[in-house]
Amino acid sequence: MKNETQSLKKTQLKDYTLIFFGIILTAASIVYIFTPNRLAAGGAQGIALVINHLTGINSGLLMILINGMLFITAFMLIGTSFGAKTLFSSLGLSFVVFIMERYLYFGPLTDNLMLATIFGSALMGMGVGIILNRNASIGGTSLIGKIISKFTYLDQVNCIVATDILVTLFSMVVFGIEIGLYQLLSVYLTGEIINKVIDGITYRREVMIISEKRNLIMKYLINDMKRGATLLNGRGGFTGKDTEIILTILTRRDFIKLKLYIRKVDPQAFISVNIVAEVSSASTESPLA
Repeated sequence: MKNETQSLKKTQLKDYTLIFFGIILTAASIVYIFTPNRLAAGGAQGIALVINHLTGINSGLLMILINGMLFITAFMLIGTSFGAKTLFSSLGLSFVVFIMERYLYFGPLTDNLMLATIFGSALMGMGVGIILNRNASIGGTSLIGKIISKFTYLDQVNCIVATDILVTLFSMVVFGIEIGLYQLLSVYLTGEIINKVIDGITYRREVMIISEKRNLIMKYLINDMKRGATLLNGRGGFTGKDTEIILTILTRRDFIKLKLYIRKVDPQAFISVNIVAEVSSASTESPLA
């Protein structure tokens, strides 16, 4: 029981550390790139910017109200874990943005709209991708996307992008076509980068190995690498001989380590590799055990 509690605490510490890192990246994109160039590619920031322009209400207060309503809705519909992490990330983002604007602001990184769109989207995409991957959200349309995804089984990132596009189209009426086109480009780039970040974190390699030294390879996998594997029965199409095929799921780093070992013990071994987008098991550290 004690070990389980310690493991849970370590997981939570890792989650909140990564979420905070994602907050830093997201806040930097808002403070140093998007806001100075009037680029609000969707999100609560985009909604607040449009309403502020039409009514004069403080955009910071609007963001708090928008995120507050969405947070309460998500907390009720999705659960306490998501709500707690999202509360941390939403308040954390507001706090970090305040600190950067008040004490660490040194002007926009660029006044060029194209550069601002590209590099702002890169920072925003990486930050939001890290936060989403820890089952949290910075609020705004990412919360809307999470709620829609929960009840429709549509892809979460696509839901976020679709909502941001609607917000951006509305902002085009207020800020003009040219700024709106840059905003649409930013929505697309940010969505692509979020997908890349999430996929890059979760991708695994499905490795199939045919080798005369399979006992040595299995021993190395299990004893040295502490990874699991499954032996599949197979038959050579040319020789007709029965054989056993090693199947294992590895991270990129572990695959490189295994490949170097196989080259050393059996240079003639056949290795097939497929990219796996998601792995679900009792222990993702040692699947197929």
